[in-house]
Amino acid sequence: MLLVTPGREAAIENIRKAAAEGRFNDKTEPFDPQWDAEALKADILGYVSRMDSIGFKLKNLAARGIVDVWIRKWSDGVNEIEGLEKLESVKGPAFVTSNHFNPFDNGIHRTLARKAGRGRLLAISQGTNFVMPGINGFILRNIDVIPLIPEPSYMNGDFRRLLQKNLDAGKFILIYPEQEMWFNYRKPRPGKRGAFLFAAQYGVPVVPTFVQMQVIGPEPKDVKLILHVLDPIFPNPALSVRENSFAMCKADYEAKVACYEAAYHRPLDYTFSPWDIAGWQ
Repeated sequence: MLLVTPGREAAIENIRKAAAEGRFNDKTEPFDPQWDAEALKADILGYVSRMDSIGFKLKNLAARGIVDVWIRKWSDGVNEIEGLEKLESVKGPAFVTSNHFNPFDNGIHRTLARKAGRGRLLAISQGTNFVMPGINGFILRNIDVIPLIPEPSYMNGDFRRLLQKNLDAGKFILIYPEQEMWFNYRKPRPGKRGAFLFAAQYGVPVVPTFVQMQVIGPEPKDVKLILHVLDPIFPNPALSVRENSFAMCKADYEAKVACYEAAYHRPLDYTFSPWDIAGWQ
């Protein structure tokens, strides 16, 4: 079961248009929050400064509790993880990549990190998620995330510090190369190379994953997830950071495409059809 937010028909129409025009990393959610860049930067810096406070830790505990209850009630008993043994070659930290189709689709990745003995999963999250209203916003602001905003001083400062801290702790860090969420969209999309640039710079592997969706009920939320863990991609010491970032990005996308075609028994074709949106009638 997955969260279904308002505006699904508008979101699906936006997906149809974006896919037809090859805009695979564009926003498609009709109610994504809009925020002034300077105000957002101030909010994110305030968030980072509070991460070690008692108040934040209590909110983090509450947010993790809500997500853990959701995972155990709606996810762990239904969803599956395949290929867990492929993590045996990953002895230290790693960036985990995935397709992105729901605000809480990382629940199954949190289960993956736990089963792999890595404890709590970290996720890199768009800064605008931090200004969402309601319970969704509370969770996205207070769960284990590292906010990302297009601000050079932040990206070269606090962001890098948080990355290094969690990599040093041997954590799995989830990042979505597709950048934006496309609701229940089954197909893998070409990704941006930011995740792979980080992996090349820090000399850590990327663990590609692909989440397959199976419809198990009459509603868009009635979807079973199958997380496929794919072969880890390690930086090539013979290549430069830039060369590695492009090579790893290409390998990640090709692995997801191959998994999609094997899982759904169909070739990847970006011509839009209703089937592309799992559970959409």
